Amino acid sequence: MNAGRVPDDERHRRAFFDSLVSGDAAHLPLCLGISLHTQHANARPGLALKITQAALQAGQLQRVMERRFDQAMAFDGCYIYLDTQGALLIWHALPAQREAVEQILSRMLSLANLEALDGFASR
Repeated sequence: MNAGRVPDDERHRRAFFDSLVSGDAAHLPLCLGISLHTQHANARPGLALKITQAALQAGQLQRVMERRFDQAMAFDGCYIYLDTQGALLIWHALPAQREAVEQILSRMLSLANLEALDGFASR
């Protein structure tokens, strides 16, 4: 596995998605400072895309906010906030269907303009 990158083998991806769908804790680094993990909000399970403050690009927060509200229907269900360390989080509630999880992940990465990290889009 490459340090800081999504594991390229199907076994790691499947284990990550199986953990998500089953409600178990899951964490998957995409690259240095950017990761996916489970996170509850108001006792509701969800998927969070976390971009640490060090990994944020100049103006990225503003662009994410603009895209979220300019394309409200496309990014419906995506919630944007900063954590106490200044990391940008994009959260979405978890659906039961695995296929829907993959679509949500792709939408979250698109919202953050991180499509290049979407190793799940073709699956």
